Amino acid sequence: MVPPWLAPNPRANRRQKFGRDQQFVVNPNGIPELCEELRECPRHTPTPLYELPALAERLAVGQVRVKDESQRFGFGAFKALGGVIAVYNVLSGAVGEAYHSSTSFTELVKGQHREITSRFTFATASSGNHGRSVAAGARLFGVPCTVFLPKFTSAEKEAAIRARGAEVIRVDGDYDTAVAECRRLSDEKGWSIISDTSWEGYDSVPRSVMRGYCVLAHEAIVQWRQAPTHVFVQAGVGGLAAAVIGYLWAVLEERPVSIVVEPASADCWFQSNLAGKPALASGNADTVMGGLACREISPVTWPVVGDGTDWFMTIEEDEVLPARRLYAHPLGNDPVIASGPSGCAGLAGLMRVGAD
Repeated sequence: MVPPWLAPNPRANRRQKFGRDQQFVVNPNGIPELCEELRECPRHTPTPLYELPALAERLAVGQVRVKDESQRFGFGAFKALGGVIAVYNVLSGAVGEAYHSSTSFTELVKGQHREITSRFTFATASSGNHGRSVAAGARLFGVPCTVFLPKFTSAEKEAAIRARGAEVIRVDGDYDTAVAECRRLSDEKGWSIISDTSWEGYDSVPRSVMRGYCVLAHEAIVQWRQAPTHVFVQAGVGGLAAAVIGYLWAVLEERPVSIVVEPASADCWFQSNLAGKPALASGNADTVMGGLACREISPVTWPVVGDGTDWFMTIEEDEVLPARRLYAHPLGNDPVIASGPSGCAGLAGLMRVGAD
């Protein structure tokens, strides 16, 4: 019997090709070239893909590999990729539209085309890391940025965002309330929103954010040199899950079995899977996993996550700390990995499945 915290995807078809609807969400073309372009950024190097043989033996599986995004850009989270790449795409697109010619990552970092880029102010809503990423991207290219934070965001995350030169506006409400206020004020002031979630008429930027996340999936393939059989990936609104599941689906001969992991209180994907369409979470999204504290999915990701995920599952709050502790104090000679509560959700999911 399937436990109540685990649900198969009735729409998943292992023979389905990565088609036009999926490619609209995650375009795999040009990702290797994007990885090369990122080498021009002095703080960027590929993050390690660690093998954990002692954990694999404990769980009785062949191999366990973990992509350690705590080392991304010296930033501490995979979200550094999304915000920086999305800001770059907006600015380079504006330069291309003005001059009918392309510009490079390096040119914009060096301050070229300021007559175009200086017209922009960026804004985003975030529970922490995405806002920090957008702030970092805006600072990298020398443009102002305002970040809207929900009530529960820690003072440390706010300080990290301010340290990257962004203005911060606190919103008396949750993440979705922050998104609404960001949209309202940006529309009033003419700011450009860099959001990792989509809404009607707004999906180009979230797709740019996911394109940035594809970098880590491409790196993992190059580093491992073989295809994984199963992938556990955490989901908030669905951007990371779409990028990882979508890119592996697009480029591998046989895509892995994919398992999307969420907090039980913020199970918007779990509920959407049951409903067969975007649906709200069953809880209030009150979770220690702040990066996953989302009550609604990003609709643009549905053709990949909604159709391509094999299993959806939830984890409880008391399963987070043991997974985090296992990363920090690993078995045997497994490497030490620094992870926050959201970052260890995939491992918590694997441990929950392995214990059942």
